[in-house]
Amino acid sequence: MSQRVEGVWQTETYLVAGNPTPVDGVLFLISGRWATLYFVPGEQGPWGSAEAGEYRFQGQRLTFVHRLVFQGGGGRPLQIDQQATREEECAVAFDGDTLTISFPSGNHLHLRRTA
Repeated sequence: MSQRVEGVWQTETYLVAGNPTPVDGVLFLISGRWATLYFVPGEQGPWGSAEAGEYRFQGQRLTFVHRLVFQGGGGRPLQIDQQATREEECAVAFDGDTLTISFPSGNHLHLRRTA
């Protein structure tokens, strides 16, 4: 069933506290590895994130194991970590070519499959 989550996903919106925010980016989920690059508009300019690591997918749970993190911009401090070890277990829901990832924070990311 991991084939269902594998692929290239275009980010569409990020729901924070019920408020939708446009997100311009991509998420790659391929053979147990993931990478993402995205930009979010903000009052002090856009901020961005590039992250990568491994993932596990079982049932309706997707766990991101963070290894590389590069974030900053838009008034946020620069964060660089080449030895990250954080795990993030998320619920996922599929609807055709769309994927919703529900993060432990309570926020939700909506994506559309592109490949």
